[in-house]
Formats: sequence, C-alpha cells, structure tokens
Amino acid sequence: MTRHKTFRLVVDSLLMAIVLLQNILPFLGYIPLGPFSMTLIGLTVIVAGTALGPKDGMLIGGFWGLITFVRAFTWPSSPVAPLIFTNPLISVLPRFLMGLAAGGLYLWGRKRQWSMHRSMAVAAGCAALVNTFLVLGLVFLFYQNPTVAAAFGAKGNQTLGAVLMISLVTNGVPEFILDMLVAPLIAQPLRRRWDQLNQQ
Repeated sequence: MTRHKTFRLVVDSLLMAIVLLQNILPFLGYIPLGPFSMTLIGLTVIVAGTALGPKDGMLIGGFWGLITFVRAFTWPSSPVAPLIFTNPLISVLPRFLMGLAAGGLYLWGRKRQWSMHRSMAVAAGCAALVNTFLVLGLVFLFYQNPTVAAAFGAKGNQTLGAVLMISLVTNGVPEFILDMLVAPLIAQPLRRRWDQLNQQ
C-alpha cells in the first residue's frame, strides 16, 4: 500500500472514530438547545471533505448519517429525532451531500486560484448550509403535522415553518459561523500533508 493510501486510510478511520465518539459522549457532538440540538459533528465531515476530497467527505458524512438513523431508534439526540431521523432522506442524505459539497467546493475554489484557507472557509460555510437547509427543508416537506410541530416546540397557532425558521437562526447560523472559522484551522495541515504525499 502506498504512503498516500495509508495516510488516507488512517485519517478516515480516525475521523470515523471521532464521529462515533461525538455521538456517544454528551456535548462533544450535540449541544441540546430545548427541542433542538446544535451539532458539532458537521465540522468533522467538513474536515474530511476539504482535507482529503469529496469521496472522503461523503464517506464520513454517510457514516454520520447512518449513526443518526440508527440512533433515532435507539438513543435519540433530541425530542424530535425519533419523529424525523427515522427517515433516511433526512438522517443520511443531507450528511452525505454535506461531505460532497465540502470536498467539491474546496477543489472548485483552488481551481479559481483562491488560497487554501479561503477555499476551505467557503467550502465549510456552504457545506454547513447544505446540511441545514436540506434537513429543515425535508422536514417541512414531509412532516406537516401537529405532532412534529409540537415536538419542535410550536405553541398555539405557531406553524412548523415558523419553528423551523427559529431553528435556522438559533442552530444553523452558529453552526455556519463555527464551521467557517474552525474547519480550515484543522483541515489545512492535513491537506498540506495529503498534497505532499500525492506529489511524491
């Protein structure tokens, strides 16, 4: 096995282990905010995509999605998880596409001669938005019922759409900012090493 393949295998295995730990240990992967949970796991997916490429981003994102799907049945991360994340289109697909977006947009930025940091920051922000908008959009599309709205914290005549907009502000915006700021700091050393191995 060549050195760059070994490096990729080691980093992917490490990132999958981190995703697993983030799902098990409280506050390492999810920060509960009432009926919602702000997720930090997307950061790990973005690091995989920007440091190693779209395939690795999809691998780590899909792994996270699979855990989200299984956990919705066994150990939900929030009150709404058993209601929505038992649907793989919501639990798996957005995470999978998040990894694809992170890796693909990073490469797109580099082809436009952007710096590594700028390419990673833009890719991280866009990937975070992909996950947020897909999850919330698919929830809105599939679960227009009072039970889900109530689980999201809807009160009185408050609609599911209104509650999802609140989630976008309270969860989506902080995740977007966090991912843009932190992901490049973690991913840049890995990407430099990956590029060096590919040039040897």
